[in-house]
Amino acid sequence: MNWILLRVRLHQAKRQLNSLGIFYALILFGFLCIAIFYTFLAYREKDKSPYVFAVTILTLAGIHFSRSDKEFVNNHVARPIQNIFTEYLIFSFPFILPSIFTSQWFYFPTWVLACFLIAPIKASFRQRTRFPHLSKIISPQNFEWLTGLRKNLVLFIVLWILAIITCRVRILPLIFLWFMIVTATSFYQQCESLQVLFASSESPGRLIKKKIETAVSFTAILVVPILVINSIFNPTLILVNAIFLLVQITIIVFAILLKYTTYLPNENLKGNTIIISMVTIGALIPFLLPIPAIMCFRNYNRSIKNLKHYIDDPR
Repeated sequence: MNWILLRVRLHQAKRQLNSLGIFYALILFGFLCIAIFYTFLAYREKDKSPYVFAVTILTLAGIHFSRSDKEFVNNHVARPIQNIFTEYLIFSFPFILPSIFTSQWFYFPTWVLACFLIAPIKASFRQRTRFPHLSKIISPQNFEWLTGLRKNLVLFIVLWILAIITCRVRILPLIFLWFMIVTATSFYQQCESLQVLFASSESPGRLIKKKIETAVSFTAILVVPILVINSIFNPTLILVNAIFLLVQITIIVFAILLKYTTYLPNENLKGNTIIISMVTIGALIPFLLPIPAIMCFRNYNRSIKNLKHYIDDPR
């Protein structure tokens, strides 16, 4: 078989690593090693393994339904289903292989079957500009959330409802909320034009502060009601829910700071996806929880410094 899709992905990964630089590349490698080791520990525990497996399945499904190249692959790549299946299997292999060395070994063949069943699906989350009246609720100044919710409102509603109806199942609502936050980080991938930046009439520090305040408000509106209900049904999880809220807010703040640290007018910052994915997945691992906060501190001054190249700020 001609593994053209796999070769393309490897080439893209190599290019992304080169663009990250040695610092982020080393952090990414270390993170992957820790994540793989953590999945091994999780699969050793019967109570944790279903949640780890559920996250991997939902992540795979989310990637498959969100990818925009399925039509091209199915029309122009020989044996597209086998190529997609192999792609998913190889890149997720390090995170499912540890289950073989535990009593939960049956997750491995189940994962292979899941990849096989998902690969032929041609349906996608079509991102269209819908819900024009949403601008009456969300100010155009908050264009990231306005545009993002117009494209993903149905997905957000589904995840939010699933989080509510599963509040009795301890951790499961947090998984649905986590997927909402992961989606929200993509709102900060597209850079606005210089005209929009100038129209804000704000200093770099003030601009970033307002972006953060808005993002924290929207995140709290989406997440806090679910966490309150979950805490009522599961009082022992009050501290976990509080930490979860703090971490998710920190992830959104990091997405904002990373955007303006690497800001280029009208650019789509696809290269930031690897770093944000690393931070968001790391938030699922207890001993990696400080990473989002550390990355925020690292990028705050850098984001302001980068914006000063575009905004005339004498302060």
